[in-house]
Amino acid sequence: MHSLHSCQSAFCEAVLAGSAQKLQPMLMEAEDVARRRLATYRDNFIGTLSAALESAYPVVARIVGKPFFLEAARRFILATPSESGDLNEFGEAFGDFLAAYPHAAGLGYLPDVARMEWLVQQIFYAPDSPPADLAILTLLHEDRYGDLCFSVTPAHARIDSPWPLADIWRVNQADFQGDMAVDFSSGAQVLIVRRNGLVYVEPISVAEAVLLDLLSTQQPLGVATARAVGVDPEFDLAAALNRFVGQGLLWKAQLGDDHAA
Repeated sequence: MHSLHSCQSAFCEAVLAGSAQKLQPMLMEAEDVARRRLATYRDNFIGTLSAALESAYPVVARIVGKPFFLEAARRFILATPSESGDLNEFGEAFGDFLAAYPHAAGLGYLPDVARMEWLVQQIFYAPDSPPADLAILTLLHEDRYGDLCFSVTPAHARIDSPWPLADIWRVNQADFQGDMAVDFSSGAQVLIVRRNGLVYVEPISVAEAVLLDLLSTQQPLGVATARAVGVDPEFDLAAALNRFVGQGLLWKAQLGDDHAA
C-alpha cells in the first residue's frame, strides 16, 4: 500500500519529468494508457501555468513574441514548480530565469522588464491605504517639519534599472499610439503606484527616488531631504512632496519622536 504523500510525490515527479515510469507501480492500468493520460495532464498543467505567466508578463510576451515566450515559460515551469495553489503567486523568479536564459542573452533589458511587471502585479493586489491623515502638516510649526515621519501606501513599489523601464513599459501597452523609439542609452528610477484601481509605471528623478525610499522606511523628513539634496543640490522638496501627496503615496504624517498623530 502506497501512502498518499508518496503517490502525490511520484505523480508530481512524473508530470514534471514527462515519464510515468516511477508512477507505474502505483497504477492499475497498462503503461501506454498511463503515458497518454499523463501527457494530457502535463499539457494542461503547463498550459495553465503558461497562461498565468503570460497574464503576469504581457510586456515581456509582447517584446519576444508568443512562440518565444511560451517556450521560455515551459522551461521555467519545469525548472521552477509552483509552490502555491494561487496562480497569482506563481512566477516571481521569472526575471531571474530570463537573466540566465541563453536565448534571451541579446535582450539585456528583458529580466528587469520582467521584474518590473511582477511588481506591477503585486501592486495591483496590494491592500488599500487607510483614509489620508495629514492634518498635522497644517498644525505643526515649520521648525518641526524635519522631525516628521510619513506612512507610505502599500500600493506602491520602486525599481531602479540601467535600462529605461518606464519608456519600455509605455510603448508596449496595448493602447499605445505614437513613436515606438526608446533611448536605451540611459537607465531610470521607476515608481509603480496604484491610483483609482489602476497601476501606473512612472519615471521619477534620482532625488525623488532617494526621498521616497527613505520615507518608506520611516526615516524623518529632515534625514531623507538631506540625502536627496546630496544627490541633487537643485532638488525641489516642496514639488516632490506635493506630487507624492497628490498621488496618494503619503497617507499619514506623525512626529518621529513621540509618534503623535
